Amino acid sequence: MSRPRLPSTRTWWELPLRVPAVLEEPVVAALWDAGCLGVETRGLARPGEAGAPPARPSRRKRVLLAAFFPGTLLAPDLSRRVARALVAAGVTVAVRGRPRRIADRHWVEEWQKTLRPMPIGRRLLALPEGCAPPVPGRRIVLRIPFGQAFGTGEHASTRLSLALLESALRRGDRVIDLGTGTGILALAALRLGAGKTLAVDSDPVAVAVARRTCRMNGVRTGLTLRRDDARDALAAGRFDLALVNIGARVIRDLLPALARAAAPHARVVLAGILIEDEPDLLRRAGTEGLRLKARRRSRPWSALLLSAPARRAARR
Repeated sequence: MSRPRLPSTRTWWELPLRVPAVLEEPVVAALWDAGCLGVETRGLARPGEAGAPPARPSRRKRVLLAAFFPGTLLAPDLSRRVARALVAAGVTVAVRGRPRRIADRHWVEEWQKTLRPMPIGRRLLALPEGCAPPVPGRRIVLRIPFGQAFGTGEHASTRLSLALLESALRRGDRVIDLGTGTGILALAALRLGAGKTLAVDSDPVAVAVARRTCRMNGVRTGLTLRRDDARDALAAGRFDLALVNIGARVIRDLLPALARAAAPHARVVLAGILIEDEPDLLRRAGTEGLRLKARRRSRPWSALLLSAPARRAARR
């Protein structure tokens, strides 16, 4: 007769945060630096919702986050640690949520139960690790592992990127995936018929997760995966299709390098962008000769498909 499973006496800290949507990515990065064990995005704060700010212009939209930390920390130490990490990351958002102690639960198992296969576009199916394999069909299955890297298919920016990738890719394209995360975009490109594909990320954890993605999906040829800076990777050679799902701030700085590395008629997918950031990015892209061909939106997120000219204009 098996013994009953006793409840765990271990505890955790849950730190709820309301941050400007435009700062979600740097805030999450700062939380990891502060020793966070996981971050949950719970959506946009709605006017009138408990704890939500009153209705404001779209520039002031707030995202609800929950960050989890070891229960061995003292509450004041936790708050100071998070505040220091935010300052070090150049984020001046005040931490407005109070940490609350919660009982230990089997978080991974509970999260796993909520995951489902996700049909994306006309031909793709993202299958998070732990999901039962689907009945064989016409969709291309992308198996995605757990790990501390972005890109499981759950976030709107990943789904939007995959949809634009599906429409933009031409068989045999030279593809570059900047900020590859789990490697889901590079994997999808290969499965859809890309030629040589280079996937880079400056985070060694992301590179390790992407390698695991390759193993799970039986990828042995066609993909080069390495830890590298995005700008250095662009200097290594021309591309026919670039996948850049890394946020508006980083994309702004990369636009000149993207334009220089683009082959004639190359296509560029930009994602991780808020809808309100579109005008500025498109204006800056236009000065580099990149023109809008298509867009996909899932509020508040947007993804853009740009095209390069037949040949680069001569620089003075």
